[in-house]
Amino acid sequence: MESIKPLESFHILVVDDEPPIFDFLCRIAAKDFPEARLTNTRSAPETLEHLDSHADQPPQLVLLDIDLRAATDGLSLLPELRGRFKGRVPIIMLSYLDEEAKIEQAYEQGAVAYTQKPEDMEGWHEYVSMLRDYWHRSARLPGVSPPTN
Repeated sequence: MESIKPLESFHILVVDDEPPIFDFLCRIAAKDFPEARLTNTRSAPETLEHLDSHADQPPQLVLLDIDLRAATDGLSLLPELRGRFKGRVPIIMLSYLDEEAKIEQAYEQGAVAYTQKPEDMEGWHEYVSMLRDYWHRSARLPGVSPPTN
C-alpha cells in the first residue's frame, strides 16, 4: 500500500498596495485554500527587496496588481520579475482595471493571465478556489509541470 505524501504549501506572492485585498485573500484562503502561504509586498522596491532576501525560496505564483500607486507600477515591474524568475514563476495580473490597452500590454510583457479583482465576497471565494484548482492541477498531479511564462 502506498502512503500519500502530506500536502505541501503553495507560496503565492501578492504584490498589491491595498491591505484590504491581502486581508480578503488571507481570510478566504485560510478556509478555502489552507495549503496557500501568502506573502504581501506593496511596492516594486519592497517586492525586489523581499525577493533578494528570499532568493533561495522564490514564490510559486505571483499575483501582481497593475496600479501600485507608485513611481513603478505593476506593468513596469512585470518584465523585471519575468527576468528574475527566468520564466519559471507564473505571473497573474490582478487589477480592478479592464482597459484593453493595459490587458494587451500585460500579455505582451509575459503575464500568463489577467484577472479582475472581484467586487464581492462570493467573487473572492471563487477567485481563491480558482487559485487552488490551479495549484492542484499544476503542482500536485504527477507528470504535470506548472506552465512557464
